Amino acid sequence: MGLQKPKKKPERPEWITIHISHNLQEAHIISGKLRAFDVPSMVHTVPGASAIGITYGNLGEIKVLIHPDDYERAIQILDPEMPDQLEENTDKIQYIWQDDGDGAEYYIEEDDDEEK
Repeated sequence: MGLQKPKKKPERPEWITIHISHNLQEAHIISGKLRAFDVPSMVHTVPGASAIGITYGNLGEIKVLIHPDDYERAIQILDPEMPDQLEENTDKIQYIWQDDGDGAEYYIEEDDDEEK
C-alpha cells in the first residue's frame, strides 16, 4: 500500500472586499453596477445573522466581493475621479440673487447665446 500523496485542494477563486454595507439592497445595487461593467462580483452575508435579527456590527455586515485583478477597475467605476479644477469657461454658470426683504425674489441670469 504505502503512503499516498495528499490530494491537492481545488483552487478557489480569491475574493476581496470592495464595499461593506448594512443594507442588502445597496450591496446588490453596487454589485449590479460592477457586473454591468463586466467586473465579476458577488454579495456575501454572514450565514444566519439576518435570521436571528442581527443587522449591525460585524455579523450584520454585507460585503461586495470582487477578484483582486479587478480592484483598480472597480474603484474607477464606483468612485470616478472628479476634476481637480473647474473649467476656465464660466459662460454656463447661472447666478441667483435673493432679496432679503419681506418677499423672496429670484433673478436668474441666462446665457443669451443658448437661444441662437
